[in-house]
Amino acid sequence: MTVRWGRVLLVVAGTVSVAACSSERVAGPDGSLAKCGANAVIGSFSEGAPRTDIPMIPTGSGTRSAPLASTFQLEPLSGAVVSFPRPSAAFEDAAARYLVIPQYPVEGTVPDSTPFRLTAGSGALTLAPAFTDEETPRATGQNAFDSRLRSVEATLPGGEQLTTGPERAARAATAPDSVRNFYVLGSLENSCFLQTTARLRYTGARVLVYEDVGAPSGFSPSEYAKFGTLFDDVLYPIDTAAFGFPSDVDGNGHIIVLLSQTINKLTSRAECVTTGAYVAGYFFGYDLTNGAGSNRAEVFYSVTPDSMAQYSCAHRKSQVETQTPATFIHEFQHMISYNQHVLVRHGQPEATWLNEGLSHVAEELGSKYYEAKYPAPSGRTIATQLFPDSSQGFINPDFHNAYYYLLAPRQKSVTTFTALGTLEERGAAWLFLRWLGDQKGEGIYRQLVETSKRGTDNVSAAADEPFAALFGDFGIATYTDSIDGVPRSAVPSRYRFTSRDTRQIFGRLFPTRPNPIATVQLGCSGVATQTMLQGTSSYFLTGGTSGCTGTTLDLTARDGSALPPSLMPQLAIFRLP
Repeated sequence: MTVRWGRVLLVVAGTVSVAACSSERVAGPDGSLAKCGANAVIGSFSEGAPRTDIPMIPTGSGTRSAPLASTFQLEPLSGAVVSFPRPSAAFEDAAARYLVIPQYPVEGTVPDSTPFRLTAGSGALTLAPAFTDEETPRATGQNAFDSRLRSVEATLPGGEQLTTGPERAARAATAPDSVRNFYVLGSLENSCFLQTTARLRYTGARVLVYEDVGAPSGFSPSEYAKFGTLFDDVLYPIDTAAFGFPSDVDGNGHIIVLLSQTINKLTSRAECVTTGAYVAGYFFGYDLTNGAGSNRAEVFYSVTPDSMAQYSCAHRKSQVETQTPATFIHEFQHMISYNQHVLVRHGQPEATWLNEGLSHVAEELGSKYYEAKYPAPSGRTIATQLFPDSSQGFINPDFHNAYYYLLAPRQKSVTTFTALGTLEERGAAWLFLRWLGDQKGEGIYRQLVETSKRGTDNVSAAADEPFAALFGDFGIATYTDSIDGVPRSAVPSRYRFTSRDTRQIFGRLFPTRPNPIATVQLGCSGVATQTMLQGTSSYFLTGGTSGCTGTTLDLTARDGSALPPSLMPQLAIFRLP
């Protein structure tokens, strides 16, 4: 289901009468109490027209990575990208084997499937595709909620946005145990805000941690000090070094972390118990506007410990301690990105796929911190673990998501997310950015954030290469990062991940099938018809058959005509040993 969000409907003084009642109750515009689930609503927003005050940046432009079809030779362990309008190639060396990857290296607003036909030689032999994974895309409540908030941010009125305020040191030195009111989203469906009160439990150099006064008994003062210090001294510096700095619209020089039972209640007990999925935390750019229900501050919201399951399923302290840091470092990237794209440069928020991909990069950077702190075999419950215990919550989900993406790379897109954003799509975007960071250096992540450019145009500008060329070689690298019988060092670095041995990691996580990519065998004469989405790839092996006189390739529409130029169809080709 495609969910479109629009202009925020502001509930302003004069139209809302605040009654002298509990902190979660306010009169609606007609004098009645609007409902947010079982609670009253403080403010709301609904669907409307997208913003029109900022021009859209066109996508799909740029120099192509290779000339049109030609006859050429590739040395073993080398590659090329052959581009539209009718990608084709001829190879004189019939004994060679080639990895051939049709691609649509573009992004779109919604996934749109387009058939293609790949012909090798005369195409006399028709082959059915090999294994493909048609399983239902995986999604979680956290991902769906996160994507929904990013969609809302893209439509917030420009005139309501705040800017970084002047430093007010007195506010930074807020007294311990002081209280303040917050507005918190009270529903996943109704987009409404509740008002609640929270107490300051930790004050650091960069982070303030508040606990809702209605929260169950959770962390002790010493545990809050440990929890806050982690955000303040470890996670905040990791994100700001990698991506730049957040805004400071309230001028207090701090990020607020709010633990509230209202976040627990976003997921019903039944759903949480049945599926194990829940909203762990979030950042919402609406807090950086003057809208009704905005906290006018930089706030990260988190579930609170609730071992007795008063508000949803049970969340033990150990669970919150383990999972909230990875959620924070992910959402903090969103906060920084919103500031850099929207508040600083007055542009639009980053394209969803790239914004989410960078937040998953942030998770991996959290893992890298602990990997460096605890080199093997230290910091591991089992000495043979690839990653230390403290990094597991940061890195394991990303590799799992990437693996499931590679099971069906022509059905799960790097650049075009579905409305809710599946786990496979997030794994795809992260894996592409991991490869990009290996090729260009991790400083490219900050370049991608500190700009008004978006999506594929942003990547192309930061990398100083056409996106299609990058996407082509990334597609090759997902397969050639480890080639059976070939030392990894023999494969050019352009065609592998230099910071991670993906085959080794997949082999440890999925030992029965360490190479998730399925290929279609075409030999030197065959044809296959499949469909692909924007930002996807399909994998074939051709050539290397005794008696072949040569290998020719032709990528066309199903009827043999040219594919739509808007898809920028191309063939990424790699000569295997």
